[in-house]
Amino acid sequence: MAGSGGVSPAEVSVVVHDAAITEERSRVIEARWAGGGMAEVARQDAKDDLVQPAWTGGGSIARTVGRLYASSGVGGGSGACTATVVGTRTVITAAHCVRTSTEGAPARAAAWDQNLFFVPGYEGGAGPHGGFTVRRVRMAEDWQAYGRDVAMLEMNPSADGRNISDVVGAQPISFTAEPGASAHFFGYPYTDRVLHCSGVTTWAAGETMVRVPCLMGVGSSGGPYLSGDPAEGSVVAVNISGDTDASYGTALGAFARDLYRQSEHG
Repeated sequence: MAGSGGVSPAEVSVVVHDAAITEERSRVIEARWAGGGMAEVARQDAKDDLVQPAWTGGGSIARTVGRLYASSGVGGGSGACTATVVGTRTVITAAHCVRTSTEGAPARAAAWDQNLFFVPGYEGGAGPHGGFTVRRVRMAEDWQAYGRDVAMLEMNPSADGRNISDVVGAQPISFTAEPGASAHFFGYPYTDRVLHCSGVTTWAAGETMVRVPCLMGVGSSGGPYLSGDPAEGSVVAVNISGDTDASYGTALGAFARDLYRQSEHG
């Protein structure tokens, strides 16, 4: 799979952004969302008339996929995307879920979103495993280019010192899968539970993105496309957009692999 905009990873400039690097900052962020921030976002959520069926298959999906909350870097409004645990301390999402761009400005000038908070297994207003703050974000400087709208989030440990994967497990991740087989897409398009759809994938945007013929909508950005078993499959792309016929995800290739290694071992 390409996933690096048609260039080698060495040619892609990576930015590393510190988020909550102190325990005090983590406590402030957790208090913000637990103290009413999550409920504020939840007021926008659909509980019925869902655009896709809710996922009821359990498995690791029910633990590793969750909602990523953020305060916009422009204006400070609250919002949420979808993200997935894919490593010992790494969560994957779309780059545009953690930065807010200004029309006409270059990607590198985009504002960093604040108060990042991930709730794995979110359902009905809460998460059964609590929430986790983000220590560092890694992504491409030119993140708006095709194939680069992906971010790896290095997570802080839980209050009792455990890594996020020790609490909920981790979804397998693949940087070599090819389209042409069925993929399973999971997301929270402003819903109170994770939804699921699937379809046979094809390449898009010069083999930097994957197209899957099903729709979710706003809030599902960052959601995983999985190959193989829908309950235990490997993440091969993250959702970034959609049109009237399909959804599109950044294909995970060599560049995403390098981001992942840095997040896990950097």
